[in-house]
Amino acid sequence: MKFIVENGFDIKKGKAAEYQKWLADNHEKLAASAPDGFEYLGTFVNIFNSTPESGSFRTLWALDSYGAMDNFADSVKGGGTFAELVDTMAGFTLDPQDGGHTSNVLSRNVTDSAIWGDND
Repeated sequence: MKFIVENGFDIKKGKAAEYQKWLADNHEKLAASAPDGFEYLGTFVNIFNSTPESGSFRTLWALDSYGAMDNFADSVKGGGTFAELVDTMAGFTLDPQDGGHTSNVLSRNVTDSAIWGDND
């Protein structure tokens, strides 16, 4: 199985350049410290977006199973390098209460998925 998790978000006003530098300095550490079953694919900024309420930035993760989500949760709760990096990333995010937009998508590889509702 293969999944993609897409986290959409906005960055706090005036913090985009700082966030870009922080990612440049830390993306390799983030990838290396990701929990089992999780792969950090990168963080992207939208060039265009038909759904602005989903946020201007995207962090993408590849997962090898549903169970990898438990590994992620345990790693964040357990402290250590990965937890610190994720916490710092979250600190750049503009809270929806302050006008930020967020979104989360879990997608599964179509060749591994059950397809329903196709009544030919």
